[in-house]
This record gives sequence, C-alpha cells and structure tokens, in this order.
Amino acid sequence: MIFASETNSHLMTKRLLPLLIVILFAIVSCNQGTKETAATDKNDTTRLAVLTFEKQADSCIDKPVIIEGTVFHVCKHGGKRMFLVDGTDSLRIEITAGPAIVKFDEALIGSKVRVSGTLREERLDAKYLNEWEAEVTKPEGTASVGIHTGAKGHENADVQDKLDQINALREDLKNSGKDHLSTYSVEAGKFSELK
Repeated sequence: MIFASETNSHLMTKRLLPLLIVILFAIVSCNQGTKETAATDKNDTTRLAVLTFEKQADSCIDKPVIIEGTVFHVCKHGGKRMFLVDGTDSLRIEITAGPAIVKFDEALIGSKVRVSGTLREERLDAKYLNEWEAEVTKPEGTASVGIHTGAKGHENADVQDKLDQINALREDLKNSGKDHLSTYSVEAGKFSELK
C-alpha cells in the first residue's frame, strides 16, 4: 500500500511540475517587461509623464526622453515652441523644435502627440534676472533684441508684467535656498500625432 501511494504521489508531482514551471516563467516574464517599460525603453530612453515631469526632470537632464500629452499652445512667432498638458492646464511642459524640426503647426492644438527628444535645463540665477530686468527697463528707443527676448513665454508681456515676473522669480529664488532656479523643456528630435 505504501508503495502505491508513493507512486501516485510521484506521478502527481511529474504532472504538476511542468505546469508550475510554465506559471513561474510567465510571472518572471511579466515582471521583467514591466520593469523595462516603466522607466526606460531598450535604447535607455526615459518615458516621462506630464503630471510627474517636474519630479522626474532633474534625473534626465541632457538625456533622451519620450513624453506624450495634448498640445495646449503653439507659439505663433515661428512655431518653434509648443506646450503639452495632460488632464489639467495647470501643468504645461515646454517642447522646443530641435534642428530636424522646421516648426510646430498651430493645427496641432488639441491633438495628442508623442515627442522624442532630449531633456534640457535652463538655470535662472540672480545674474540672469538682473540682465533681463536691464533689458526690460531700457528706454524704448535704445532697446535692442536682448538675450532674454522671447525666452520662456516673455515675448508678449508688457513692461510691468515682465517686471512682475522677474520679481516673482527673485522671490522664488530667495525661498529656494539655492543659487538658481531650474526650468526644464524637451528639445524635440521628432514627434508624431497620436490618433
């Protein structure tokens, strides 16, 4: 009798072992796939989300990234910048046209796009803010195109609005405890409209 039960137990183990191996293989395969696509793809390109962009950006400076979002705005002056949103208009991610892109078409507004490019950082420090203020406060007749003209959404603001922006940034800089503020954008190498 003992011999018979040992044989049945041995047969059951033989039948279940292949099934257990298949299940284990499936679990391991699924977990590996999730790890690979959650942060980076096969080319070490980091996938970013609009809603968590600011938290992720610092670790991706000058690295390849992919981001998807809805086009909220395309700059009318040359179409070299567009802004992506995702679910809320309070978070806007700036996308700049890289060398391979002539311009972004205004017809993209409202469309969902996927952008592949490089994450860039611009540092705003006291020197930058002082230079910008000097440009803004120049008398109209002597004003020339300065290094801050048209940068980061300043192109259409009047003088007082620009001074208000500068003072707000000075306050942010003071409260940050750092010597600079960072703004991030994605320099697009290519983009595609998603259907």
